[in-house]
Formats: sequence, structure tokens, C-alpha cells
Amino acid sequence: MLHNNCPTNEAGGLHSKLAHAPLRPVYSRFPTAFVAAIATAIAGGAAFAPGAAQAIPSFARQTGQPCASCHTQFPELTPFGRRFKLGGYTMGGGLSFMEAPPIAGMIVPTFTHTAVRQDTPPTNTNGYPVAHTNDNLVLQQASLFYGGTVYGNVGAFVQGTYDKAQQHTYLDSLDVRYADTTKVGDIDVLYGVSVNNGPMVQDVWNTTGAWSFPYLSATLGPAFTPPGTQLEGGFNGRSIGTGGYLFLNDALYVEVAGYHNLSKGALNTIGQTCANNSDNVANQMAIQAAINPAANYFGPCASSSLNSAAPYWRVALEPTFGDHSFMIGAFGFYPEVLPGRVMGYGVDRYSDFGFDAQYQYIADKHAVTLRFSRITETQQLNSSYLQGVVNGLGVLPFGTGNGSSNVTNTLTSLKASASYVWDHRISASAGFFNVYGTADNMLYGGLSATSMPDGKGLTFDLAYMPFSNGGPKFYPWANAKFGVTYTHYLKLYGGTSNFDGLGPYFNGSEWRSHNASDNDTVLLYSWIAF
Repeated sequence: MLHNNCPTNEAGGLHSKLAHAPLRPVYSRFPTAFVAAIATAIAGGAAFAPGAAQAIPSFARQTGQPCASCHTQFPELTPFGRRFKLGGYTMGGGLSFMEAPPIAGMIVPTFTHTAVRQDTPPTNTNGYPVAHTNDNLVLQQASLFYGGTVYGNVGAFVQGTYDKAQQHTYLDSLDVRYADTTKVGDIDVLYGVSVNNGPMVQDVWNTTGAWSFPYLSATLGPAFTPPGTQLEGGFNGRSIGTGGYLFLNDALYVEVAGYHNLSKGALNTIGQTCANNSDNVANQMAIQAAINPAANYFGPCASSSLNSAAPYWRVALEPTFGDHSFMIGAFGFYPEVLPGRVMGYGVDRYSDFGFDAQYQYIADKHAVTLRFSRITETQQLNSSYLQGVVNGLGVLPFGTGNGSSNVTNTLTSLKASASYVWDHRISASAGFFNVYGTADNMLYGGLSATSMPDGKGLTFDLAYMPFSNGGPKFYPWANAKFGVTYTHYLKLYGGTSNFDGLGPYFNGSEWRSHNASDNDTVLLYSWIAF
């Protein structure tokens, strides 16, 4: 999923001399009257790619600023870019709505190489028809955006995407905002409401969730990757959330929101059929048919759903001193889930709690960003456990499907990364990820000889951004990023070699076992926005 927001993106979401200019005058462009109204929206997001984002030209046209004002490297936001997003994407200063409607486009051609060829071509039977077991060149996505003012204090970032590898079009990231400013005593208050399609899609820091590093991942990448927490994308694009936020004295941020389920019909309408489908679809159909043979349960989406409104909260403190900004924050998400949309077994309850920190130094020629996040997820898997018991009794013929060996598990996700950008044009980034949790034979046994979810690795990215300070003369709002990302896996599912315990197999060219480093991936990409 490519997201973020700028003036791009990740939802997405660059930097200039204005990035640390006083921000009060920016806020003063917004009216100060309170308006208590927000339109609801239904949207879906990319479930296929973890963090990707774009610096879209419609923001640059609207503000009259180069992309580097809002981004160090897109979708990585500067303090100026974060305040643009919090302000509802409505800041002006450039072309009017009538002169240039806030529409933009983007294409992302990629080439993916893994250290060892995959067992099968990395796509489904209805997907990319010429995918290979290695060395895949594909138009990973083509997107159309609405990014900027809608009316008055209402602005939006909306992304529709065509995925060539999966050969379908879907509604990607969505964030619709109303924002305004006022003063309460001596406290400057920026307040707003956001309607978005996934927890942390609306977030303005690049520490976790939709906009975290790496900012682009291969659609035709390796088959084995570590599991993630619910907050890291379990319901991105598959839910609809509404929340309110306050930004006090340009330093303290507070947000509360609630996320609701989208039906199968809504998911199909927006192109999200069975994305993020981690269960065995055939088995879930068999479960439902066994419960009620007369009903038609063979629909296209057997993926998990929210059982009720899922609370989300976020706090962050971000003091800024000249060229330096610091952030320390915490957040939480508490979904009740029907795994496989199967009723009659109760629900799975998740408690995701995280904390994060970010430091930025941004000067005329140099920008440094350090990021850290840690999410601990407690899983109360009542439904998955009971479904596992049913499967274990041999009632159903199609393997484990939804099921867990434990009623209670934990999963922890830790990420740390650093980026350096020279002259807004050349970026070098490095990141470390570490996922670990409770052993569970039903959840991880088919992938792990030790039944562990544990995985860790390193990611490196080098990119060139020729238009961060302004595009070519014939179209000065264009933006582009040309880069290479390398991911090295140190561990997968609790092991380094033969991690699934299946022993030697013939992969089409040689006999070997599944090793973590086999999934090491080189991704060459062109990220072109217009």
C-alpha cells in the first residue's frame, strides 16, 4: 500500500528552509469558528503492502511549496508537513481550486529479486499472469489521488489504486478531515475530526503503522515474512474509523477514535475482497456449511471482521527547538475480532499497546531522522481456540483453518530506523525489525518447526529524488523517487535454517530447505507522481 500525506503521500506522505518557520501564521489561514459537523465515508485501503507513500503534486500546487517543505524524503514528514496534515490538507498559498483541482496520479514500476527462487510464482491464480519464481518486473501500482481542500476547513487525501500483480482496482488510503484553530486562555488549540480507513493511517509520525519504514515493499516479494500485530495493518483498508484530535500549543497531541467493520458487500465494492486473508478459506466455508448446510456461505470473503467498535487512542509530545524536533508518544488499539467471520465461537480480543519516539534534525543541506517503536499485543483467542478444538476433533476435512493451541498469546513488534538526506535529493536509510511471541502450534506450526512467530532482520534503502526542490520547467509540481531497497532476514518463524522443519525439497532447480536468508530481497523501484 502506498500511503501517507504531505504536500505527498502514507497517507502519505519533503523539507526546505520553510520547514521550521514559525507555524502560527500557517494556522492563522484557517477560520477560528467552531463547526460541529463531519460527513461519514466508507473506504478501503491497501492490504497488500506495508508502508508506502507518495508526495502528491496536488498538495504542492495548492500550497505553492516544493515537496521538500513537507518531506525530508517522501513519505517522511517534516514538522511543517505534520502540521499541514493536522490542519486538514487545506492550507493555501498556491493555485486555487478552480485553477488546479486537487487531482494527482502516480505510477510505481518495480523489479524484485529474492536470494533463492520461490517455490511457486508469488501471486494467486487470478493474479499477474506472467509472474516468475524470481526476478519479477511489474507495474506494482498505478494510483489516482484527490489531495487537498474539499470545501472550507474540510480537506481529504483519497487514493484509488490499480494493482497489476493482483489485477484489480481498489480504494486505497482515505483520510477526510475537518480542522480549525482557536485559543483557550493562553493555550493555542488546533482541533479536528478525521474519518479514515485504518488505525494510524491518520498518524503524522513515521514511527509505525501505515507510514513506517520501509516506505515501499514488493508486491511480488518473498512468500515468508514475520506476522504482524493488529495495529500494523490487520484492519487497514478493511474498516472505517472516526476520531477527534487536539494539538495544544504546537506540542501536545491527543486523539481518540473508534473503528467499525465493513461488510463483505462493502469490501467487494471498494475492491477489498479477501486481502489480508490469513485463514484457510476453504476450511471456513466447510465450518459454515457444517453449521448450516442450507445457507450459502461460499462468498468471496471469509477473512476476519470486527465484532464491535474498536477503540483507538494516541498521545504524543513534540517540542521543537530550531532545527531540532523531538517526539515521544504512546498509542493503543483494542479490537474484538470474528476470525473468518465465523459466529458461534465467541470472539478473539486483542489489546495492542505501543510507545514510540522520533528525533529530527533538518537544516538547509542535511536532514537526519531517527525512529523507534515497540508494540506489545495481548491476544485472548477464545474463538480461534474453540475453532481449533473443532478442527482437532476431525469434524472438518480441510486442515487447521482458523485455530490456536492457546487461549492466550502475546506478540511483540519492535522497529528502529534512521535516515539521512542530503540536499533534499539523496537519501540513505537503515532499519531493524524484531517480532517475537508465544509458541502456538496451530497458529505457526505449518510455518515453524518450533511453533514460534519470531522473525527479525535488517532493511537498507538508497534513493535519488531529483524534483524535491521543484520539478521540471514544463511541469514544476512533478515528483519522483528512484531507489533500491535490500532486506536481509536474520530469523524467520523461530529459526535461521530449515525454519519450517520440512527438510529438503526440490524448488525447481535444486534440493534445499527453507532458510531465513533465502528470502533476502532486492527491490528496485521508480516512484513517479504527476
